[in-house]
This record gives sequence, C-alpha cells and structure tokens, in this order.
Amino acid sequence: MNKTLTSVLLGAGLAVSSVQAFADISANVSLTSDYRFRGISQSAEDFAIQGGIDWFNDAGFFAGAWASNVDFYPTGDADDDGASVELDLYAGYAGAINDDVAYDVTVYRYMYPGDDINQDYNEIALGVDYGPVRVAYWYADDYLNLGESTQYLELNYSMELPQEFGLNFHVGHSFGDAFDDTSLLGLEDYTDYSISLTKTWAELDFELAYLDTDLDGSFEVESDHGANQDTFVLTVSKSF
Repeated sequence: MNKTLTSVLLGAGLAVSSVQAFADISANVSLTSDYRFRGISQSAEDFAIQGGIDWFNDAGFFAGAWASNVDFYPTGDADDDGASVELDLYAGYAGAINDDVAYDVTVYRYMYPGDDINQDYNEIALGVDYGPVRVAYWYADDYLNLGESTQYLELNYSMELPQEFGLNFHVGHSFGDAFDDTSLLGLEDYTDYSISLTKTWAELDFELAYLDTDLDGSFEVESDHGANQDTFVLTVSKSF
C-alpha cells in the first residue's frame, strides 16, 4: 500500500477551510529492500520498485493509484497465482475537525493484473489524526475474493528528532473471519509492529525500519516467500 498517502490525506484535510478550491497532483517513486504489508513480505524478501500518483484538492477529496512488483509463491508451486504486480486504486475524503484533529475515509481497490485467479478485492479505511498520533481501522468484506472478511486496527506515533530526523512507531492487529479458519490463509490473527528512522537528504527520503510480528509455531516464516519474522527494511523514495 502507498505509504505516502497519509501525507496527502493530512494535506487535504488541513486545507478544507480554504474558500477557493483547487486541485493538485503529486507523484512518488521508491526502491525498497523488501515490500512488507502488515508485517508480511510481498516480494519474497527481494527488492521492490514502487510508484504512485495522487490527485487532491483543498475541498478534501483525493484519488490515486499505486503499484509494486510482488512475488507470493516460488516458481512451480502448486498454489502459485501468477501475480507479479500489485495495483492499488483509491479515492476518499479528508477533513479537519479543528486545528488538532483531522480525519479521512478511503476506499481501496487492490488488483493483481495478469494473475491466474481472480483475487482482486475492496477495502475501506477510516483514520483519525491527533497531533503526532494516528489511529486507523480497515475492513475488507471479501478478502482476496475468498468470501471472508478481514479487519485491521493500527496505532501510529511520529516524533521529530534533532538534525531533521524522524522516528515513527507502529503497531497493528489483523483479525476477522478469514483468520478464523487457519487453513484459508495459512495464518491466525496476529499483531505486527515496527520502528522506523527517517531522513530527507539530497531531495531523497530515506527510511530504515525494523519490523516484526508475533506469529510463531507453524505460522512462523523465517525467510523468503511470505516471511513474517523480524527484519530491517531500507526504503529510498522521491516525491514530485
């Protein structure tokens, strides 16, 4: 999922009081050492090239698209779905209750062009920002087109450090009907968390993150496809 979307939401949300509405477009491209989504590798712990484009106006509306390469299964695996690209489309509204509290509602469409099965699905997200704290709730009624729902609740905290470094804390919990039958996803409900250090230098954004989950036992994947154990991820991105 597009990590730069949160900044777009905040920008749109804080601008809703402007009398004159206008639209703006931004774009981003990034290279990451491992594409992790809610603590689980989507690229078999290999590098991923990602990019997106966002449209937003100061009335609070926004829309965008984001894409990344993915690798879910080893070549020749019986469950291989043939997916090599993830494409996310999204649209929503962001607003501000006052100078301290902002909110956003976003609808996502996750697609995997060229895959061998239909696993595209929709998800809705509700977020609230209070200063450096962000809380968000996500709901997909038909996750991966499997007929079962998933939910995700996350808490984030960001702080500024000396020399214009940033420090971000994240914890999230995945749960819902799709996790009740562990044979469906090969997972039980779980918690993921991360700590990341950020810095902008030479017009590039750098992020070094430590990520882990509480998955263990038969659900633990140490490396390669679907890795869900502790790791460091380095991401370099550029916004336009």
